[in-house]
Amino acid sequence: MGIMHSTRLVTKPKNIWKDNSEEKPPSELPAQTTEDNVPGVLYDLLKKEVVGLRKSSHDKDQSLKDKDEAIEMLAKKVETLTNAMEVEVKKMIRKVAAIEKEVTAVHVNKERRSFKRSSSNTKNSSNTAQILAVRAAGRNG
Repeated sequence: MGIMHSTRLVTKPKNIWKDNSEEKPPSELPAQTTEDNVPGVLYDLLKKEVVGLRKSSHDKDQSLKDKDEAIEMLAKKVETLTNAMEVEVKKMIRKVAAIEKEVTAVHVNKERRSFKRSSSNTKNSSNTAQILAVRAAGRNG
């Protein structure tokens, strides 16, 4: 076997029963200071484990922070796209209104032209009828 070193740890544990102190009787609460004899090899292993856990915790915190930043950036992009879509909708509404106005104007112009043609055809046909009537009267008379 290897040489066992004994390391004496004196710790002041945090009061883990802070929130639930009413539920546990004072006799079950941990003592304010504890003294343990821990072999050096075990101490080193525990120390490495604690360092590893802290590093892992830090890495996870950093990952969460990165993900939060990515979410914020995506939220800003969504907001920008939403605003752009609203602007495009307004443009489209204006274009549709302008097209409807043009179509209405074209229909009105067509109606006016056909009315003018029909009224001029009516005038021409009445003029022709008058001319023919005058000619017929001239022949008869």
